[in-house]
Amino acid sequence: MKSFQNDINIISSTQNTPVAGLLMDVVPLIMSRIRSEMRSNRTPGLSIPQFRTLIYLYRHENATLSQVAEHIGLKLPSTSKIVEALVTRDLIIRNQSPEDRRCIRLSLSPGGTEALMRTRHTAESHFCEILSGLSGEQQAGIASAIQALYPLFASPKDKLPKYKNTIKDGTSNKAPGDENGR
Repeated sequence: MKSFQNDINIISSTQNTPVAGLLMDVVPLIMSRIRSEMRSNRTPGLSIPQFRTLIYLYRHENATLSQVAEHIGLKLPSTSKIVEALVTRDLIIRNQSPEDRRCIRLSLSPGGTEALMRTRHTAESHFCEILSGLSGEQQAGIASAIQALYPLFASPKDKLPKYKNTIKDGTSNKAPGDENGR
């Protein structure tokens, strides 16, 4: 751990602010673990691009095919095939836009939401195990920092999480009517 801290100090000393350097160094490590957990626990038979499509639609309700394609980094014909497969599996719904009948909007079906939340819950359980090595005070500090960062990095189109994660002393407050805190 000391070596990591020394490396962080060396890398961060070239930055205007050590916090920016820490974010640049630690967030990719966390994201790598999150991706690995989510991928290893996804619904059987879902490809990575299909799974990424579900995640995108969870955060961006009523997205267009072009928006999904841009997010997953594929051309429209490939994305259209992915969407068609997900529609066939009843994981997403295609809706005609009320403003423009030529525009199709995509959203998660209840089955798609359930599959995604099941995967997320499994990944969160794994991260709870990892974080259990931290004190309640440390967990509260991390939660506070993340809550401060969220509005700085979220786009206006990002859907807010369905839970209020106000951690105090290492415990999570659940959203009303949500026994799982999600």
